[in-house]
Amino acid sequence: MESPEIQLFNAVFAVSTNLSYTTIDYSPVDDESLAYPFVHVGETNSVDVINNKDVITGRLRQTVHVWGQAHDRALFSDMLFQLKTGLRRLRRLENYRLELIDLNSNQMFDNTTHETSIHGTIEVEYKLS
Repeated sequence: MESPEIQLFNAVFAVSTNLSYTTIDYSPVDDESLAYPFVHVGETNSVDVINNKDVITGRLRQTVHVWGQAHDRALFSDMLFQLKTGLRRLRRLENYRLELIDLNSNQMFDNTTHETSIHGTIEVEYKLS
């Protein structure tokens, strides 16, 4: 059985790929071949509550990074909206049930490359049972 963290990561990755977004699981910093827009399924955090030796409950938090071109803000905004909608609909992992606890996002301009991009993050937290 896979850990709850990797099950959530895989489910979030699938939400993005099912929306036909270019989706990666590594830091895009050194990948100059990667074209905008794209989604980076990033950090996973967990707080486990072990009720007995076989049952794990607790909370899982997943961060999703969305990168787009600043001049195409409508597409970028729609990507964030569609991803958040998909994340709100997640109810089950392979071995666990999920209850949405918190979902928030932010957007910021990034001028660390030769073209101005826009970077958004989505942080979603679920109760695991």
